[in-house]
Amino acid sequence: MNDSNDFYKTLSSFYHLIFENWDTSINQQGKILSAILPNAIKEFPVLDCACGIGTQALSLATIGYQVVGSDISEDEIKRAKEEAIKRNLSIEFRVDDMRNLLSAQLNHYGAVIAMDNSLPHLKSDEDIISALTSMCHRLRKGGVLLLSLRDYEKLMREQPTFTEPKFYQDGPYKRIVHQVWDWQDERHYTLHLYITIDSKEGWKSFHFVGNYRAVTLEEVLNFAKNVGLIKLKVLNPSETGFYQPIIYGEKK
Repeated sequence: MNDSNDFYKTLSSFYHLIFENWDTSINQQGKILSAILPNAIKEFPVLDCACGIGTQALSLATIGYQVVGSDISEDEIKRAKEEAIKRNLSIEFRVDDMRNLLSAQLNHYGAVIAMDNSLPHLKSDEDIISALTSMCHRLRKGGVLLLSLRDYEKLMREQPTFTEPKFYQDGPYKRIVHQVWDWQDERHYTLHLYITIDSKEGWKSFHFVGNYRAVTLEEVLNFAKNVGLIKLKVLNPSETGFYQPIIYGEKK
C-alpha cells in the first residue's frame, strides 16, 4: 500500500476540501452510521481501520461512541489527532495496516469500519482477503463490519475518464474539485484529483495522484463470506443516505 501512503501524505492537509463543508459531512455521516449500527454496538469500542483524517471516527465519537482509529498513513493519523483535539474528543489514533491490524485487540470491537473506498487501494485479492480476515478477527461475536466502496461493476465496463467538477463557495471565493481517471486495464486506474482554490492571491490548483484496483461489491461479499462473516448485504445510497454503497456483515 505504499502508493496510497504517498497519495495521502500529500493529500492529508487538503482532504477536507473535497467536501463542500467537512464539518457538516462529519455530522451527517455520524447520523447515517449510527442508524445502521445496532444499538447494542454502542456498549463496545468501534475500530475505524481506514480512518484517514478522521471523518467517520470524529463523527461517531461526537455522538458518544468509543472509537479507535487507525490508518497506514502517518500524515493522516497526525491530522486526525489534531482534529480530535480541536473538537475536545477522546479518540485513540494509531498507524496500522488493515491487512494485519497488529495494534488492534482480537475479539474486542463491537464494530469495525473501513469507509470511503479504502479497500480498492489494495493491490490483489489476497490483500483484500487478508484485510477482511484481520477485521473479522478483531470483532466480538455478533460484531458488525461496515465497508463502503464504489459500485465498480458499471465503472469497469464503461471506464469513465473523469468525474463532473464540483463547484463550492467559500465566502467570497470559489473552489473546484474534480477527478481524472487513467485506466491501465479492466481493473487498474490512476486517479488524478484536482483541487482548485480561489483566494486573494488568485487561483491555485493542487494535484494529487493515487492508484486503485477496482473490485466489485459481489466479489467483496464473496470474500467476506469466505472469511466467516454472516448476514451479508449491500446497503445502497438510496437506503442509507451515504454517498457510496455499504457492505454490512456480522461475525458469527
